[in-house]
Formats: sequence, C-alpha cells, structure tokens
Amino acid sequence: MITVEEADKIISLNIEKFPSVQVPLQDAFGMVLQEDLIADRDLPPFDRVTMDGIGIKFNTWEQGDRTFSVEGVQKAGIPPLKLEGSSTCLEVMTGAVLPGGCDCVIPYEDVSIKEGKAMVREDVKPIHRQFVHAQASDYPRGTVLLKKGARLLAPQVAIAASIGKAEVLVSAAPKVAAVGTGDEVVGINEQVEPHQIRQLNSYVIEAALKLSGYDQVTRFHLRDDKEELRLRLGEMLEHFDVIVLSGGVSMGKFDYIPDVLAGLGVEVLFHQVKQCPGKPFWFGKSGDGKPVFALPGNPVSTQVGVYRYVLPYFNTASGAREQAQEFAVLDSDVDVKTDRTYFLPVKVRGDEDGRLLSTPVFTGTSGDYAALAGTDGFLELPQDTFRFSKGTTARLYRWKN
Repeated sequence: MITVEEADKIISLNIEKFPSVQVPLQDAFGMVLQEDLIADRDLPPFDRVTMDGIGIKFNTWEQGDRTFSVEGVQKAGIPPLKLEGSSTCLEVMTGAVLPGGCDCVIPYEDVSIKEGKAMVREDVKPIHRQFVHAQASDYPRGTVLLKKGARLLAPQVAIAASIGKAEVLVSAAPKVAAVGTGDEVVGINEQVEPHQIRQLNSYVIEAALKLSGYDQVTRFHLRDDKEELRLRLGEMLEHFDVIVLSGGVSMGKFDYIPDVLAGLGVEVLFHQVKQCPGKPFWFGKSGDGKPVFALPGNPVSTQVGVYRYVLPYFNTASGAREQAQEFAVLDSDVDVKTDRTYFLPVKVRGDEDGRLLSTPVFTGTSGDYAALAGTDGFLELPQDTFRFSKGTTARLYRWKN
C-alpha cells in the first residue's frame, strides 16, 4: 500500500490539462474560465444616481435656496438632460445618468413637490455629490475584473455579461464514463431479487461530477465478465476522456478490472492506498494519457473516493484556481481501529466564536451509504493515530465543490 500523500503526488504528476473551448455564455455556467475578463469601459460608465429624488446645483443650496422649480425628469436609460436654470432642479431616478449641471441629489423623502416646485425640508443638510456613484469609481476601463481560473458561478457570470462577453473561453468539459460493475447489481427500474442490489454507484459518480460543473457524463454498468469488460472498456477508452469505475478492483476471484485494464494497455500507477474506507483504490492512465480511476465498489468508498481524488483531479485539469483548504474541529473524542488514514463522515455547524465544529457520524460499514445523507462531508484523520481528542482540527471535504 502507498500512503494518501503518495497517491496525491502520483495523481498530480499525471494530470493532463483539459483543452479550452469558446462557448456561449449561457452554456458556460459552472465551467472554468480560461481567459481574463477585462472592463471594456469605466464602471460605472457614467456618474450614476443612487437615490430617487431631485438633482440640484449644490452651490445654489449653499447660497440659501430651498425651493427649486422642476425642469423635467431624468429617467434611467435615456441620454443625460441638462439643468438650465440656477434655482431649478430635475427629478432623477435611481440608475439614471446624473444630469448635466447637477452635482447633488436630495431624496424624495426630504422633499415635497407641489405645482412644479420642489421644497426641501428645513432640517435637511445635503452635501456635495451625495447619492452620486462616480464614473470609474469602482473600476476604470482596462481593469482585469476576473482572472483566468475562476469558476463561472452567478457573480462571475454577472461580470461576463456586463462587459458584453456573449462567448467565453473555458475549459472543455471532459467526456466521462461513469461505470458501475458487478453481477449482483441491477438497474433501478428492474425487479430486484433478494440476492441482488440496485445500481447506485454510477449515479453517485454522475451526480458528484455534474453538481461540480462537469456535465458530460454517461453512465454504464458492466457485468463481472472478462470478455465484456475488455470489449466495453476498450470502446470507452476510445470515445471518452476519463473513465471512473466502481467495483472489481479488490482481491476477489471476480475482480477482473486491474487485469483487463492492463491488457488494454492502461498503465497502473498505483493499486491500494493506506486509507479507510477505500483501500483497493486503483489509478492508471492509457497509452494516450487518459486517466482511469477504479474505486472500490462499496458505496461509501466510491463516494469518498470521488470527492477526495476524482474531483480534485478534474479541478486541476480544468485550470480552476486552487481553493483554500477547509478545516473543522471535532466536537467529541473519536477512536479509530485502523492505522490507515481515516475518512470520517461528519455533520458541521458554526459556533459563536466562528469555529466550524464537526460531529462524527459513524457508518455501520463502507456499505452504509444511507448514513451519508445526514452528513455534510468527511474529515481526513491522519494515519497511525488511534485516538483523536475533542478539539482536534482536521481537513474537511464537503459533499459539494
């Protein structure tokens, strides 16, 4: 067995970057940006009104004027009007261009307007350029608003749309084969016999990838038959960019995956990791550099393996900016019965001191997938330690990216 750290190193040294592709913005949600987004004009692009009210020349206020004749209305979306008189004003709307000649906005709440006259309350004390969002005060033209490597979530999409990026350069979503194996497994719509179980691992792989922005996933199920495995996996190696398997990698008589992959020219880079759950984890690459992840078939092992190894590979291969590691504090003592790195499912919550506390949720076995539904992720507890005291801080992996 190799250590978790050694597995990480081997995987990181064998990452093939995903290619870049130009796509319409509406098809790029969740994808990783491969270009800097630059402001094509000042932000805001004009002096912008930030309160509904009246716009005045501030010096007329300083000279003692408190009543102003209304010349017109400056609404958002029209070219700027110009204030013509000295003791006059223009009604101005939030988001509108500040009219020419105006340099102070007084909100409607402080004004009464009757018969074309705006009268300001006596107790109001406006200041020069109040409620004016100055042109370029956020970012001048040419500023890099978003750097390459950002994932296009809602705030990032807003930036792209604001600078007119109808198309963006992003990392292409790889075509992924999510493969469950095993003669004991039947489709979720099929009649299940007492000695059988329903497919779930291929759905777990697909869900984790799609929820993380990698949506080109096709599910498969293969029987424990060497010829079928050789034929189908050979086809997948031709037509898919990444293969993620579940099952068939342990030491059983029908665990054919390692031998079949070797026969297809897939180089094994490691097999068996000093971790619990998920010891039989297998990783390799094809002759043309395509990664193959073969995770143990127990559902908890599969899910942990996807979030601990597969998704980090995808994020790095897509050029995603590295996210800060997250840590949580154990809220109780934990005893483990293995010298391997231990992945402990936890429920997390914040306390009044801003700490992230984690409550252990012990699964019955690595087949107890239902217990994971009540958790937020898992802690990675270091190897060769059997007791972790309350207050221990450990790396947290969440069930979301």
